[in-house]
Amino acid sequence: MTKLLITENLITNRQDFIKLSNISEAVEFITFEEFLSTTTLSLFEDYDKKFVFDKFVNFRDLSKSDYDFSLDYIFQIKKSSLGKFSEVSNNIEIIESLKKVKDKFFPWDLSNIIFNQKESLSNQIIYEFCQSEYLFQQFLSYLNKELLRINLLFDNEEERVALLLDEKIDFKYELAKRRLNNISRDNLNQSFHQLNKIERLTNESEFNHENNKRFVVGIKKILEF
Repeated sequence: MTKLLITENLITNRQDFIKLSNISEAVEFITFEEFLSTTTLSLFEDYDKKFVFDKFVNFRDLSKSDYDFSLDYIFQIKKSSLGKFSEVSNNIEIIESLKKVKDKFFPWDLSNIIFNQKESLSNQIIYEFCQSEYLFQQFLSYLNKELLRINLLFDNEEERVALLLDEKIDFKYELAKRRLNNISRDNLNQSFHQLNKIERLTNESEFNHENNKRFVVGIKKILEF
């Protein structure tokens, strides 16, 4: 039976898929082009669940490809197109996403993902920050402050660090101390080096989203625990 996942924003990574669909079993992520290129014979021979992650589909898209709705595929659709599937209602299961994918991100959202090994970088959050010069600079400033706080706590009491940074001792310090216990000084130094490098690249050349993306992916590998 085909499943139709109703969502307002495309779900493109496994973590969001599990969270929003409540489907935890093994599912293969494929593009819509890969779906179209699959032969009818292989569709019947391959029983793994497949999720088309890169496109909202509608009834016309599937009808044009002579799709058999008894097959075990999962497609993403907009709620407004649901009515078009009424004639195959016996062969489909409707899944409403449990919550909307976040449509606005803040620097601390990306920072928390970078430090957390269990969180993955979604295409959406990378796009949000790496395409916008304003957001990316905000993120760099925020991350630099977080790393500086951790670095200072290696050799100073939190009261001294708070005084140096002119800030209150609050949840930020609980977070910094937890990170301090899991990040080596060498990795911290590597992070500062990468920060300096991306800031120099940004200042010396045009804003480049590919450089930004490489920085975000690389800094996560250094800092996640």
